[in-house]
Amino acid sequence: MAAHVTPAARRVKAIAGTVWILVGAMLLARSVPMFVSAIAQWGAFGSTLALLVGAWLGALKGKYVLSRAARRNRRRIEKMAAPRPWHVFSRITWLLIAGMIGLGLLIRAGAAAELYPWGPVAALYAGIGAAMGRSALAYFARTPPPLPTRSNEPPAAAERRRGVLVVNLGTPDAPTKPAVRRYLREFLGDPRVVEAPRWLWFFVLRCIVLPFRAGRSAHAYQRIFSRQGSPLLVNSRAFTQALADELGPGFAVALAMRYGNPGIAAGLDELRRAGCEEVTVVPLFPQWSNTTTGTVQLEVARVAAQRRDPPALQFLGPLYVDPGYVAALCARVRDAAAGRAVDFHVFSFHGLPEAYVRGGDPYLRHCTATSFALASALGLQRSQWEMVFQSRFGDEPWLQPYADEFVNALAKTHRRVLIALPAFAADCLETIEEIGMTMVESFKQAGGQELVVVPALNSHPLWVAAVAARVRELAGAATDEVART
Repeated sequence: MAAHVTPAARRVKAIAGTVWILVGAMLLARSVPMFVSAIAQWGAFGSTLALLVGAWLGALKGKYVLSRAARRNRRRIEKMAAPRPWHVFSRITWLLIAGMIGLGLLIRAGAAAELYPWGPVAALYAGIGAAMGRSALAYFARTPPPLPTRSNEPPAAAERRRGVLVVNLGTPDAPTKPAVRRYLREFLGDPRVVEAPRWLWFFVLRCIVLPFRAGRSAHAYQRIFSRQGSPLLVNSRAFTQALADELGPGFAVALAMRYGNPGIAAGLDELRRAGCEEVTVVPLFPQWSNTTTGTVQLEVARVAAQRRDPPALQFLGPLYVDPGYVAALCARVRDAAAGRAVDFHVFSFHGLPEAYVRGGDPYLRHCTATSFALASALGLQRSQWEMVFQSRFGDEPWLQPYADEFVNALAKTHRRVLIALPAFAADCLETIEEIGMTMVESFKQAGGQELVVVPALNSHPLWVAAVAARVRELAGAATDEVART
């Protein structure tokens, strides 16, 4: 239990704090004529800068150094049975105050004798005054009672639930230029997305890319936003709810976006409120890339590490040839192709600069493996399908063939082409506007009869079941490891 603080001790603490504030105010007031004198020597800009820097450094010193001394003095007073006004400071503190006053007088006298300019003296007085004023707050702050640590009963057993954090790339909050600009600044500002010298890319992004691209992207988003919001967010929420239903009450499932809202911190907060001490992170990118899964893993770990109660993290691995994932893709393709005589199949993946793959990114290998697995499940010969890449940006070489060029060329020889999008777990701008609207129109203009666009997996039951099985597998493996240790 905390010791009782007598009324006399409270009065003496108030006196000590008031004295500290008055001395600080006096020093700040004395710095004003010194500042005026400094202007004649250094000019207004240099004198103002020196004064502000001195006050800022003094405030920091007051917060992190003098406040500790004030708290020690406060505890000394509180322990006294009947403190008197002259007990506001210890003998050593009184001596230090006298020494500081004498030193201040000597420094001021030196400036008056033109041994050195007034600017540093004014900054010193302002700094000490700000430090004393800031640290005086420690005398008036309310100290909470100590946390109880003794208990006669063990804590009630809490329900152990495993958390699942579903993470997708992200989307603007609204189809407006300011919202899209904020989103693109965060997305394209990620060094794992755009690998370029930071100083150069900072200029290019803010002075060239954002002013021109934000407006065009906002117009594209306006074509696909619904009353519920962005399709990517709506579809990701539906998948998250379906996954929670599939996993059952032993799991708590939350959604987060790598860029935009809801953020990763908000998702981890939701799982913490649900009592989750262990979290499995599910990046919604079947094919691994440093630009997607890699940056999600890094950001989740960074956000978790900043907390006092970070959860134990597991990361779901890539699902590019997972049987359940391939079966879900196959079902989507067959549903879309039902009743149509499809001449050719195209599997379109999000593009990536060739330099990233040459640097070791496994994305191309994963896309190739997915394409062959899907073609095999559909019973297609190699001459009946092709893998392409969409959504390229900039003028450097990206993975080829480019989707728009390849599909338009097919229109001259194939009347009905089916395009599936295995890399997109949820329908979004790239699937709805870029493929479902723009590419469909250009395919017909190039002479094709119909471009059959396969919806993304979204919350397809086979896809949900595939992810749930992998989550349970990871949870079981972790449980077995704990049991062995």
